[in-house]
Amino acid sequence: MSICINCDACLRACPPQFGAIFNYGVDVVIIPELCSGCDKCLPACPVDCIVPDPEWAPAPSVWWTLPGGPEDRYV
Repeated sequence: MSICINCDACLRACPPQFGAIFNYGVDVVIIPELCSGCDKCLPACPVDCIVPDPEWAPAPSVWWTLPGGPEDRYV
C-alpha cells in the first residue's frame, strides 16, 4: 500500500467479470477470492507494488456456476 500511487491501472486491467480490484477510499484493494489468477494487473502496475501470493489458489469453480446454490458458502 505504501508504494501504490493510486493510478488505477490495475483496476482497469482486471477483467470486469471478476472485479477483484476496486477503490476503497484512498486505497486500492484486491480481493483474492474474486481473483481469477490471470495476472493482467501485474504488468499494468507502473510501480510493481502487486505481489503475487505463492499460496493463492482460485476460488472453487462452483462459486461461479452455482451462486446461491447448496455449495455456496456465503448464502
